[in-house]
Amino acid sequence: MSDIKTALKIYRKLLDKGQLDRETEGDLFLEFRNVEVRAILAEFKEELDFKVLEVAGSIYLLPNSGNGVLGFTTKDLRETVPTDARLVDAYLLSYISMFILYLFYGGRNRNPKQREFLRISKLLEELDRRFSRALADGEEAKLLEEKYALNFTRIAELWESKQDFEERGRKTKTGTILNTCRLLERENLLRLVDDDRELRPTRKLDDLMLNYYLDDSRVEEIKGFFEGVGLDA
Repeated sequence: MSDIKTALKIYRKLLDKGQLDRETEGDLFLEFRNVEVRAILAEFKEELDFKVLEVAGSIYLLPNSGNGVLGFTTKDLRETVPTDARLVDAYLLSYISMFILYLFYGGRNRNPKQREFLRISKLLEELDRRFSRALADGEEAKLLEEKYALNFTRIAELWESKQDFEERGRKTKTGTILNTCRLLERENLLRLVDDDRELRPTRKLDDLMLNYYLDDSRVEEIKGFFEGVGLDA
């Protein structure tokens, strides 16, 4: 097989699955070591705006920020909510996604991962508490909005307007959380277990968060967003 065909095969696998594992794709994984193949992939990365990360026997494709072809877009988020959804619905899902990552990887020690699982009921309680505090203190919520250019008050109002947590419809609080989780689950980042009552991170998410996304500056930024402006735990 020519180097270009090998590089295309690796790219196709990464595009389809988001990752390439030594255990299941040993031959392709070894071909990734080929200097000529890596040079071709480097050209792909430059033209198609993505990165490749190798961690402990796995290779991952990471779309660069703003990549509307390979990465998530607001349109992708809106497609996971009801057909009458507005832009704020997509922002709510985005906030819940970020908060889930914070609860898993917001630790203060050298290993920021702080839990192995998260109960959906606990996540709902935390979101309830944060959004109610934001609405109760409009001045501090306004500071948050100005700092991060995010209409946090409107997002909180949307959350508070949803029905009781015992219902699982798409427009309920629990349904909204599950919609977010399933979006991340489709990308093999999280797993819903125990009849959708519990959330667990995958090895892929551990690899990406602990070896790429959580450098020192990002950790401080995440902590500042979720722990600052009076909305801390």
